[in-house]
Amino acid sequence: MTIVLTGLLTCLALIVAIGPQSAWLLRQGLRRDRVLLAVTCCVVGDIALIALGTAGVGAVLDHAPWLMEVLRWAGVAYLTWFAYRSFLAAHRAGRAMKPGLHVELSSQDSDDDAGSPSPASGGSPATGGLKVAQQVQVTRISSIAATGLSVSILNPHAWVDTMVVLGTMANTFGADRWLFAIGAVIASVVWFSALALGGAVLSKWLNRPRTWQVLDLLVGSIMLVVAGFLAVGGV
Repeated sequence: MTIVLTGLLTCLALIVAIGPQSAWLLRQGLRRDRVLLAVTCCVVGDIALIALGTAGVGAVLDHAPWLMEVLRWAGVAYLTWFAYRSFLAAHRAGRAMKPGLHVELSSQDSDDDAGSPSPASGGSPATGGLKVAQQVQVTRISSIAATGLSVSILNPHAWVDTMVVLGTMANTFGADRWLFAIGAVIASVVWFSALALGGAVLSKWLNRPRTWQVLDLLVGSIMLVVAGFLAVGGV
């Protein structure tokens, strides 16, 4: 039990910070946008990295500088793109606050919106509309799942903290290293759930365009800062 607790506390010390993963989860919670799916994807990503680190894969990364360079620049590109999307969302929220402009803010991004079905699509307008709505929902779910896994796995800091640091510490316990890993997984589940669900609870007070604008600006800034550190100083 002591080993499990050590893994839990160590993992909490590494992940309790507003990085790309936490910022995105907080955003999903405040939007109440498929929060359980978002948490699940982040936890799955962490479990995969913790398992690989505990199995000893982190040692390979520690001795493969070229691979870390590839991961570093992939992370810079991804985080920069994510920052751009966040700033774009903040711009839309700003437009929504201007008098005379009616920009609908919903749990879906504007590029997920779908128009009315054309007569050529076949079927009645009601049936066609239902099919389009279902397609939009599937697309949105896929997008959230992909983003959740991406911010968890395509972040070089996560590889270093989770695979190298946690993996190295886990392996110091020898045959009991998987108990340490269990504690680390529990920490991920607790932190990500608290962050996202806490955001969902607060959303009824914060659900307004100004909040989304500030939040998206914050998320975009965090992504750019992390990308900058990766580009200049490495992982």
